[in-house]
Amino acid sequence: MFKTAGRLINLKTLFLVALYVFFKSDNKNIKTYEIKEESMSPSLLPEDYVIAVKNKEALNRGDIVIFKNHEKSIDVVKRVIGLPGETVSSEGGKILINNSEIDDVWAKTLTDDFIPQTLGDGEIFVLGDQRRLSSSDSRTLGPISSTDCWKLKYRYWPYQRFRTYE
Repeated sequence: MFKTAGRLINLKTLFLVALYVFFKSDNKNIKTYEIKEESMSPSLLPEDYVIAVKNKEALNRGDIVIFKNHEKSIDVVKRVIGLPGETVSSEGGKILINNSEIDDVWAKTLTDDFIPQTLGDGEIFVLGDQRRLSSSDSRTLGPISSTDCWKLKYRYWPYQRFRTYE
């Protein structure tokens, strides 16, 4: 009987369920989130579950953040492309930072051209990895305040795809 129960509930599953319950509480510095769209694939897929922490430090290009789209009242997951003080634009499908092309290893599709946006102190420019599928990013919402962001730290479900993000 114990072997049957052990097959149904292994320690990994119990640990992940305990993590989920713990982080689903009203902790104001840690948040769990279910990925609902494909704009960040293949890095994050629909039905992946992640843990994010309230951002309290400078973000880096390539970090993945969660923020609130106030127009639609939904949380959105995107990648940081532009940093405070930079001018971000796109030309010929390529991302330009201060008029210089960056090595955009995250883009899985070409980026539609958009007008230059200069970021102020504490502002970031975010895009999804699937640029053609991506909506609710800085091309439509404008710069995002880095203090309104949650920085992605772990993908914990499905546990076969467990990963840490720094």
